[in-house]
Amino acid sequence: MKILVTGASGDLGRDLSPILSRYYDVITTDIRKPDNNLEFIRCDITQPEDVKKATKDIDVIIHLAALLSCETSNPFIDVNVKGTCNILEAALENNIKKVIYASSVWAAARGGNFPYLPIDEDIPCKPEGMYDITKRMGEEFCEYFNRLYGLNTVNLRLCGYYPVEGFSDNGDIMWDKVDLCALVGRFVGTGPSYKITNPWDLTQAFKAVIETDTRPNDTFIIGLGAPFIQEDAEELGKSPLNVIGKYYPGAAEFFKEIGLEVPAINFWYTTKKAEKKLGFSPRFSLNDIMEMYYSNR
Repeated sequence: MKILVTGASGDLGRDLSPILSRYYDVITTDIRKPDNNLEFIRCDITQPEDVKKATKDIDVIIHLAALLSCETSNPFIDVNVKGTCNILEAALENNIKKVIYASSVWAAARGGNFPYLPIDEDIPCKPEGMYDITKRMGEEFCEYFNRLYGLNTVNLRLCGYYPVEGFSDNGDIMWDKVDLCALVGRFVGTGPSYKITNPWDLTQAFKAVIETDTRPNDTFIIGLGAPFIQEDAEELGKSPLNVIGKYYPGAAEFFKEIGLEVPAINFWYTTKKAEKKLGFSPRFSLNDIMEMYYSNR
């Protein structure tokens, strides 16, 4: 199966493509060549002809390419909106089997402005910044191309990707190198909260989407979900360790031992849909990490 990865020189594409190539024939594309030996096609997604050429004889497109920050609005529109439309148009013309769109949880909202918790795929969308708005527009265009033309699209709302030091290429924790506080903190809202921690998990998420028949234009939150429920919200904002201990017995003692301070938790995500429909969850849970820590001490 031929997989085209756009934005292959970015943080996600750089780490995703090499591991994905263990399973598929991966072709990378971007405006500059990534630092690997995979097949590369130079492509500016704002140029329709570039995109049409790059997507010929491809089975699945993983569309990662996006502009994350800019001082003005027009570049966001050119790359994140028009570029995504170019991908969808080319996918339709070239009979692509599936387009996997890397969206963001920020396409819904950010911060604590949510009508309920945990945040799921059905949360009403009120994007704030230009990046957020254009990511939401990308989702809307995926829905449009699916509804009108039957193009097979899937939206992945990523909680983000920020690798933690200390993981092997096979997703194993290297206990002599891992930044344990950074890793554990992801599960409880410290640092870059709930973001995917390593290339292995990132790749397995996309692999699960490639291999799963999903509903038309389905949407999945991908990241480190939390088990908390709406009724926990008030206490999580005041005494988070009391709540965390209900779901992760011994967590307070563990956090104290490794020197992790847990702030008030004001929002969190559920990833149950991805677990149920895609069979995907990060390789290690917080309970797994605590158990392995005490075994490796």
